[in-house]
Amino acid sequence: MNHDNQNHSDEVVLHHELFVLDANLRELLPDDGPMTIKKMVTELLEILKMERLGPLELYQATDVRAPGFSFIQPITTSHISGHYFEKPGKHPHLHFDIYSCKIFSWRDVIPLLDRYLCLHTWSANCITRSTDTDRSYCELRGEGREILEEVCLAKTARVAVVI
Repeated sequence: MNHDNQNHSDEVVLHHELFVLDANLRELLPDDGPMTIKKMVTELLEILKMERLGPLELYQATDVRAPGFSFIQPITTSHISGHYFEKPGKHPHLHFDIYSCKIFSWRDVIPLLDRYLCLHTWSANCITRSTDTDRSYCELRGEGREILEEVCLAKTARVAVVI
């Protein structure tokens, strides 16, 4: 666990951030798509100030009906993973998630994903949970790097922002 998330008492505070995004992409990744993912993940780690726990792993899809690949980047605070696949006659897709006990801003993630992958329409969820605070939850919808709708809920307050 990252020390940034611990309080100064003897009590251990567990804090987790989960960001899950499902997106249609505007275009297919080039033939060197895994290299694009490698560059994207490297920059994402820099932006979020996260550290690798091991090498980025890429696995080619075995189902010829939806060619693509899956990837996982272990980080010292958990993982970053994704599944890219293409379905003939439809937009290519990305399912992407970050799970970390290090606090991060999902708002930093979307522009980077758009720059590398050309996001089309997407939806996402961000869940923050901790042993010393209530869980919070945001549901997001957007296109490209634009956030079109944001609905956030917490036990103590309910806030809905529609952009």
